[in-house]
Amino acid sequence: KKEAAKSARKDLHRTLVIEAAERAFAEKGYDGTRMQDIANEAGLALATVYTTVPSKEDIFAAIHELRGRALLAHAAEAASSSRSAMEAILAGVESYVTFLAEHPSYLRIHLLESQPWALDPKFTCAEQRKQWREGLELSVMVFREGIRQGSVRPGDPELYARLMIAGHQVFLAHWVEGGMKAPRADLIREMKDFVARSFGT
Repeated sequence: KKEAAKSARKDLHRTLVIEAAERAFAEKGYDGTRMQDIANEAGLALATVYTTVPSKEDIFAAIHELRGRALLAHAAEAASSSRSAMEAILAGVESYVTFLAEHPSYLRIHLLESQPWALDPKFTCAEQRKQWREGLELSVMVFREGIRQGSVRPGDPELYARLMIAGHQVFLAHWVEGGMKAPRADLIREMKDFVARSFGT
């Protein structure tokens, strides 16, 4: 019982640290956030934070492992039930935007890094880069299939994937700069229209 209680407390502290760090990074950016800021946000002693997750780098990676993996899974699941590759791309866009809108701190973390999402960004942690590469490869695969099917116009599937990713960044940054006041449904419709007009047949 004692070990179970200790494990449960450690899991609780880890959740508190990761969620607090996500909010802190979203407000101050990675470089501007100190471990003390995370401790204050979590309502924990600084020593407890270090015991739970030993470094800021590890906390940042843990956020991306939690949110980034879920984001990729949501997009892949949404795309898997589509009848054509273009439908899969549009379903992926909707799922992607929905997830980020539901996790605005995670979205802000990405935007605050000021990296061009489409051009092999120099991310802060290896987990980010791994997920970016997986997302790009998935998009390239679907665009390639769309070209084969005829639902996507002929062209370079990797260029199309990178252009779509760049468009995501612009649309989402504009939405955040506007205070996220525009209805999510309008944002999704605009982004899907952009993709369909740019790459569809």
